[in-house]
Amino acid sequence: MQTQTIRGHECTDRPGVAELLGRSQQTVDNLAAHRAATGFPEPWHTETSGRGVRTMPDGRKTGREWYRIDDIATFKPEYLAKVADIGQARSHGAPLDVDPDDLLDPAAFAQLLRITRGTFSRYVDNSKPTWHAYAVAARHATLQGHQLTARTTTVDGRLLIVDGPEEFELGPDVHDIFARYGGTWQPDLPGYTFPSPAHDALISLLAGDDFYLPPPDDRRPGKGGIRRRWRGATAKLFTQRRRGSTSQPRQRTTPAKQ
Repeated sequence: MQTQTIRGHECTDRPGVAELLGRSQQTVDNLAAHRAATGFPEPWHTETSGRGVRTMPDGRKTGREWYRIDDIATFKPEYLAKVADIGQARSHGAPLDVDPDDLLDPAAFAQLLRITRGTFSRYVDNSKPTWHAYAVAARHATLQGHQLTARTTTVDGRLLIVDGPEEFELGPDVHDIFARYGGTWQPDLPGYTFPSPAHDALISLLAGDDFYLPPPDDRRPGKGGIRRRWRGATAKLFTQRRRGSTSQPRQRTTPAKQ
């Protein structure tokens, strides 16, 4: 965890906050993005010069944020209490009498979660970019130093990743996921550069900690797209660990590509 003393207070950045809270950096980013609702502290200092600083539409410059460690220490107990209070998902108490080796289709998984088939489809659509980013980092790229170099196929100017039976574009949806870990798209690689070693920057993604809906255990070509199924053991683990409504995937503004 990186720390600095800024105006007399010991501070850390967002990765450090994630370590202090025992959560992923994506969770910290979400807490900060919805500060009015979550009560997440304001940064004690925001860098306005140097690498990584962005110019906002209003001309304001913003970059790496530093938070007082004592502010995070004050925030943590209340935050963890809120997590516990809202931790019961709609699937809490649902019967889990499913064979661990059974393969559940979307309809069966949705029934287990006590949600509609349409809601489950939205979960899949919102989960796809993270599934694809994981597939790139874990199976279709070389991570060396601060760089991730993807192994792609170029078709009509589009960079494609062929992941088993599935093909997807290395495009804006995936770029957005890697940007959450500090990745900057480098078309000449093709791939991303990170402010820290790539493997360290992506460690929570590679560990599977940042999935909302777990990736399917079985994927096969089907009518109109990919047929996805989840093992009963995967479904059980998900329903046991799944949090409440605050853990629902970020809503997309455009339909996911099939």
